[in-house]
Amino acid sequence: MPNFLMSLLVVFGLASYSKAAKNDFWWGISTSSYQTEDVGAKPNEAGFFKTDWDVYFDRGKLKEPKGDGVFSYTEYKRDIATLKDLGVTHYRFGIEWARVEPEKGKYNMEAIKHYHNIVNELIANGITPVICLWHWTFPSWGFDSENPEVFGWMNANLVERWPDFVRLMVTEFKDTVKIYAPENEPNAQSLAGFFLGIFPPGAKYSLSLFRKHVDTSADAFIVASKIIRSIDPKLQIMSIQNMIQWEKAWWDFFGYFYNLGQEFNFRHLDKIIDHIDILGYNYYYRVKASPFPNERIIDPEGLRSLTQTLADKYKKPMVIAENGWPDDKGDVKKDYMERHVKVALEMREKVNLKGYFYWSLVDNFEWSVGYKEKYGMYKFNATSKALEPYPFALEYKKIISNDKSVEVSK
Repeated sequence: MPNFLMSLLVVFGLASYSKAAKNDFWWGISTSSYQTEDVGAKPNEAGFFKTDWDVYFDRGKLKEPKGDGVFSYTEYKRDIATLKDLGVTHYRFGIEWARVEPEKGKYNMEAIKHYHNIVNELIANGITPVICLWHWTFPSWGFDSENPEVFGWMNANLVERWPDFVRLMVTEFKDTVKIYAPENEPNAQSLAGFFLGIFPPGAKYSLSLFRKHVDTSADAFIVASKIIRSIDPKLQIMSIQNMIQWEKAWWDFFGYFYNLGQEFNFRHLDKIIDHIDILGYNYYYRVKASPFPNERIIDPEGLRSLTQTLADKYKKPMVIAENGWPDDKGDVKKDYMERHVKVALEMREKVNLKGYFYWSLVDNFEWSVGYKEKYGMYKFNATSKALEPYPFALEYKKIISNDKSVEVSK
C-alpha cells in the first residue's frame, strides 16, 4: 500500500490486524428514538402520544423538557444522508413503543409505515438497520402510579402488551431488518430509576427494587427473544448492556461496592446470554465503586479489559454498541473516539469483535441532564434543523474509509 496510507493507519491503529476482513467490521452510529425524535402531533391530534418521561416531566420531576428533540422523526432523510456521508455500515435506532401503541391495544399504523420509510431509506443508501425495541421509555398508559413497585417491567399492563408489540414489530420488519435489540441498557435504567433516583420512577437506594427490575427486564428480554426466534430463526438478536470498568476503592476492604459494580455489569447479561446471537455492550468510562459513583474517568484500557472479560466469559460474537464522551467543542470527543477506536481495532485481532458504534449522531436530549451534555458527532442547528459536523466527524469518516480500503488476511 502507499506509504502515506500506511502512516495514517499507524496513527489510527489500523495497520496490523487479521481477525476481521475489511468488509466484515461494523462501523456504526447509535441513537435512540426518544432522545432525537419529534412527536409530530399536538394533543388531541392523530399520532399524539406520551411516554413515562413526559408524564414524569409534567409532574415536575425533571428540570428540562425533551420537546421535539432534534426532529429525527420528520427529518430522517437528513440523518441518513449524514450517515451515508460518514460511510457507516450500520445504524442502530429505536422504535418508540409509545408512538406505535399510544393507547393500550391500539396501534398507530401510520407510525409503523413511517418507520418502514426509515428502514427503506437506510437500505437504499447501503446502511444496515439495527432496530432497538425499547430504549428506556414506556408508554404513558403503563405509568399510572407513582408506586415504584409497579413501574416499568414490573407493571402488569406493560408485561401484558410487550409480547404483542414485539410480535407486530418483528413481523412488520422481518423482510428488511435482520438484527434486533429487544432492550437497551436495562441495568443502567434500573440503577438510575431505583437507586440513584434520577430516572422514573425516582426511587432512591432500593437495591431490592433495582434487582427486581433488572430480573423482570431479563424476563421481558427472553420473551422477546423467543418471539423473534418463532417468527424467523435466522434473525439475529443482540443484547445492549451498559458496562463500566469498576475500580475498587482502597477503603472497600471486603469489596462490597466493587462486587455490586460487577453485579451491575453482569446480572442481566447472565440471565439472557443463552437467548442472544450478538453480545452488544456500551462502554464509556471507569468509575470508583462507592455509594455515590459519580466521577467518570476516561479510560480506553477499561474497554480493552472488559472486552477480553466478555470474550472469555461468554464466548459470543461481540459489538461495541455505544461509545462516546460529552464535550461542547469537540476536541475531547475527538481524542476520546480515536483512542477507543484504536483499542477496538486491536481487540478484534484477539477476540470475535464484530463492530464499533459511536454514540451519538447528534447532540440530543440526555435524559435527566437535558441538553447540557453533548455527545454528538454533529451539532443541531435549531433554526435550520441542519446537522453541523464537529471537526472530529471527518476523522471518523477517514477511519472508516481507511479500514474499508485495506486488504487484510483472514
